[in-house]
Amino acid sequence: MTWLESIVSRALNDPYLNELTRKLELKYAHIFLYQKDDIALSEKEFDDVLRFADILSRSSEAEGRNKAYKIVSLMFDTYKNNRQYQYYANSILTKLGNFASLNIAVQDSEKVDTLEIALEKEIKKVYQKVPFNDLIFTDPQYKLFEAMKDSNHFSFSGPTSFGKSFIMDAFIQHIITERHGIDNIVILVPTRALINQVTARLKKLITNKNYKVLSHPVVPTIYRNRMLKYIFVFTPERLVAYLGEKGNPVIHYIFIDEAHKIIAEKDSRSPLYYHAILLAERKSIKLYFASPNIPNADVFLQLFEKSADEQMTIRESPVAQNRFYIDYIEQKGRMFTETGEDIEFENLGKHEHGYVSVLLKRLGQNCKNIVYCNTVADTIDFALQFSKKLPERNDDRIDSLIDLIKKYVHKDYFLIDCLKKGVAFHFGRLPQRIRERTEKLFEDKVIDYMFCTSTLLEGVNLPAKNIFIFSNAIGNSKFSDVDFWNLAGRAGRLSKELSGNIICVRMEEKKNRWDNPEKDLEVVRNKKIQNVQPIVIKGQKNFYTNLEHSLKAKDFTRANYSQTEKEIWDHYANIVFTHQASKTDSILMSNFLKRNNDGKKMLEKMEKDNHIPLYIMEQCSNIKIAYQNDIWEQASDQEKAFPEEISTQTCQAVLEKMYGYYNWEEEESKGRNPMVKQKTRLQYFSVLMYSWMKSTPLNMMIINIINYYKKKGEIWNRNEIITFDSQNRHHINLIINNLISDIDNVLRYKIKNYFLNYYLIVSDKLGKEVAGPNWAEYVEYGTMDNVIIELQNIGLPRHLSMLIKDEYSEFLTFEDGNLVDIEAEGLLQSIDCNKYKDELYELKEIFS
Repeated sequence: MTWLESIVSRALNDPYLNELTRKLELKYAHIFLYQKDDIALSEKEFDDVLRFADILSRSSEAEGRNKAYKIVSLMFDTYKNNRQYQYYANSILTKLGNFASLNIAVQDSEKVDTLEIALEKEIKKVYQKVPFNDLIFTDPQYKLFEAMKDSNHFSFSGPTSFGKSFIMDAFIQHIITERHGIDNIVILVPTRALINQVTARLKKLITNKNYKVLSHPVVPTIYRNRMLKYIFVFTPERLVAYLGEKGNPVIHYIFIDEAHKIIAEKDSRSPLYYHAILLAERKSIKLYFASPNIPNADVFLQLFEKSADEQMTIRESPVAQNRFYIDYIEQKGRMFTETGEDIEFENLGKHEHGYVSVLLKRLGQNCKNIVYCNTVADTIDFALQFSKKLPERNDDRIDSLIDLIKKYVHKDYFLIDCLKKGVAFHFGRLPQRIRERTEKLFEDKVIDYMFCTSTLLEGVNLPAKNIFIFSNAIGNSKFSDVDFWNLAGRAGRLSKELSGNIICVRMEEKKNRWDNPEKDLEVVRNKKIQNVQPIVIKGQKNFYTNLEHSLKAKDFTRANYSQTEKEIWDHYANIVFTHQASKTDSILMSNFLKRNNDGKKMLEKMEKDNHIPLYIMEQCSNIKIAYQNDIWEQASDQEKAFPEEISTQTCQAVLEKMYGYYNWEEEESKGRNPMVKQKTRLQYFSVLMYSWMKSTPLNMMIINIINYYKKKGEIWNRNEIITFDSQNRHHINLIINNLISDIDNVLRYKIKNYFLNYYLIVSDKLGKEVAGPNWAEYVEYGTMDNVIIELQNIGLPRHLSMLIKDEYSEFLTFEDGNLVDIEAEGLLQSIDCNKYKDELYELKEIFS
């Protein structure tokens, strides 16, 4: 240990520092909770705590550096104009390399520079400059960036506010420049919701004219002819589709964002993530993993059998967080401190009229606030209740979004009521177009309060000053430590403020609403996150036994398994058999054979009886091989896979055929939100699917489904069937939210996968002519029209593709059915800016 580190160690263990830090936290709590700055530091305490922070900032370890930063952030509100504070803050933040925070903490920091600090600033501004812009890496960001430059694969993890996307963007630019633009690159994201956000960001960032940013697994002819390079933004299923097409350009790098999704034990899509990345790894594509808050970042390298040396776990955060708990049942509150001793507030949590609204308004005034509510119903209800107490906002941008919602969705959509008051809600069932506009208003501080579900945990970049957490669960499962800090870590925005506030609120005695405070609050109090143990590596909870049982169609080892567990076991079992067929040597395969004595013999027998080609199994890894083989044997050239004519009747007939072939009665009728709880549900999906494939606009689809329920007379709501009332706004909103969810999660994911599998099997056995049209493509793109499909492939959303095809097709040039040119400038000039104001704005963003 060096002399300096010994001084830092003594400082960290000094009870006097704990005493001073606790006093600063109490002072901050009074300012935040009561708007009273009534706790004063003595002159000696003021001097001493700043000296402590200065010593700690010189540490090489995250603990000391984080504490130094925390002290600066706690003192800012009271002392930001104090010359001595400015002097120390300038020195401390320069030592940390946190220039974004320095610009907030100290105005004109050059005026308080010493020679030592001025020199250090200049050195860091030169060496730690981000390539191709004027920003400066923080110290840990720079260390990570340099390590990645010397690697062939890498895994890193850091706090939510660390700037993972920022690092990946900088590294991508480095690759393009240093390697002279010869590589194709993939960014892998967990959900479709993130595709547009990442695509828009990269289009603004990448200035090399030889690169195009695409999000569909098809390279359009318009680009192929120009010998371009590509950055693809894919979900795992799109990556699988891309890799399955032999004629596609070779991928050289894959950046896996939100990598913890690969090993999520309660996410039924995690096996697909694993499968997609392993397919890429087999093609010698370089893998780079980024994850939030995972202490053992090397675990992703182990999973894909890469050297575990090329990894980094960053524990230093560029933003501080202050943690509070307010309990309206026990009528008290507390602050969780850095020293581990809670500060109790007996007069917090008192019941008063509209107490939750009072809390949000008092603590959230003049800043951005996220309110986490878990369920969609709670999110909407809380947003509506809170917005009723607020005055109306007069803002042209809000009015413009409200007009768009009325036109594009429905005049009775509840988001309109909230937006009028400067409030919004955010969840996966919002139309993508509306969600993006809402996020933009929040980002620009036009909206102050955003009520949300766990979609915020999917990587959507929406930080805020305050995060209120009304529920300590995702769905029915309590927060894991990774989940909590992924959400709570969004409190505080780098370059906007020095710190953020996490406020956990217990409002009522209800399950998953902090109902067991002593146990539930441990995840808040204890900032240490446990090492993750991927089930593929450890095989805990009879994992590999259950894979064998899935392949043998035997009962699982537990009777009370969840639908998600079943889907994960079945999917990994399919992947095991795919690895047998492809002779892939993977950790999954080797562990399966180690844990199951007759596993090898069983797989060899299955392989001998199998008719399904490997490429189909790889494309459709979530569908049981037994069902696929049954279809292969039954497929006859007397019947096309899918009919030429599309009507609600043919849609129903096809869905009923799929229901039987793929045993939906067993596979898709269980769990919290099954696709077909009863077979009669197919009638609803036939209406929805027909409208979707016939290029029907969203607002008309909503009207069609409302008319469907008018005829049916009843609707499913919160675990019961109720009489449908078309004049009831709650019923209308329920239909809209369910419809959007069903388009994204059922039509474009589940049903599309079944259609694709059926089409591929019939095509392979009998030929494409016999198979007929590929309905999987129609369901994916929401159209049967090739022009609209081609336009979506170049990056236009469905609604803009339909507009251009219907009214401005003269600006498109086709050869042999393929789009080869689009006259963007003429198109933009010709669009009626009064009739299509929103569409014109969106097109300008895309073509800019």
